[in-house]
Amino acid sequence: MYTLLATTVLLLLSISQTTVCSTSAIIGTLCPTNCSCTMTESSRPQLTVNCLGQVDVDSGQLTNQLNSLLSSNLTYGRVTSLSITNTPLTQVPRSVCRLTTLTQLHLDNNRLTRLPDNCFTNLTALTLLSACRNNIRELQDGLFDGLHLLKTLLLSYNRISSIGLRVFNGSAVLSSLKYIVLLRNRIQTLEPWIYYVAVNGLPEKKAELTLAIIISVSLQS
Repeated sequence: MYTLLATTVLLLLSISQTTVCSTSAIIGTLCPTNCSCTMTESSRPQLTVNCLGQVDVDSGQLTNQLNSLLSSNLTYGRVTSLSITNTPLTQVPRSVCRLTTLTQLHLDNNRLTRLPDNCFTNLTALTLLSACRNNIRELQDGLFDGLHLLKTLLLSYNRISSIGLRVFNGSAVLSSLKYIVLLRNRIQTLEPWIYYVAVNGLPEKKAELTLAIIISVSLQS
């Protein structure tokens, strides 16, 4: 009986290891050219795509390959954390906008010039969104609408100079937003959105805002 039990356990372990190897192999096959991809095999899979700042990564080809990877049965409807870093991407691939199971999205160290309309509003499970060290110039109205679970927004080291008046107001329903970091941007004025951040949160969860304001002073003789 003990021999049978031991054999069964070994068989289950073998099947599990084969599945993990198979998953890793498929992810490796779908991984964009000149990039590395890793995916944790758990009840809450985490996928990381890192192009390591390679200069020979083609942006158009990368977008197509990412769309294939993120639309596969291994990722679509399963991944809860996605990290796409160190790439030449100037736009967020549309396949990202369909990953409604995401709770964390990291888009750091790319070349994004703008965050997409009608994208993040589909990702209603998001609790963290990070897009630091890009070339983002503005945050447009409606960008984060409906992300009532979003707690942390990290957008440091961009070129943000414009933030829409309705990005953080009551209509956006950002009731869980607690941490906003906008260091090293090009914000020059204090707009009403800062007030909205303060009043939108729950009374027991006051928001923390970290940013640097560039103040131009004109000296007259």
